[in-house]
Amino acid sequence: MNRSRGLFVVLATVGILLGAAAPAAAVPSAQDASFLVGIHQANLYEIASGNLAAQKGTTDEVRRLGQLIAADHTRFDAAVVAVADQVKVTLPDKPAQEQMDVLKELAATTGPTFDQMWITREIVTQGESLQAARTELNYGFDPRVKDLARQSDEMFMTHVNELHRVGAGVNVG
Repeated sequence: MNRSRGLFVVLATVGILLGAAAPAAAVPSAQDASFLVGIHQANLYEIASGNLAAQKGTTDEVRRLGQLIAADHTRFDAAVVAVADQVKVTLPDKPAQEQMDVLKELAATTGPTFDQMWITREIVTQGESLQAARTELNYGFDPRVKDLARQSDEMFMTHVNELHRVGAGVNVG
């Protein structure tokens, strides 16, 4: 009787451990989920911001860079959405409120002031996204999410470098 009771306890413990391990593996870490949500909102912002620059920019370079940023973030966001679906992270359907406020401010601005404001804001937001990607690389767990962060690094660096180059031509400090 003791032997069968001991076997039952061992089997029950193994069952509990296996049951506890399975859901934990299926749930993304807080870091992975936070990165996916944040980078998706950043992509939505960058797409809208890039489209504004493509329409409202006063120089060919600002309009070209706006189109490039919108296109790159559209492609990247498709990958973000696909991974979020795989790891079961629900994504918001709009940028964060602070990002929406910046978009409203940009939409209300015209002329060379728009170009300067857009480039300055873009340098900041691209840098924030780059930092978020590097945080994910250091502290994330899911290899699919970390791969997104790895892929985005070059895109963000390219955008920041282009923004600085174009900004020099429109007197952005």
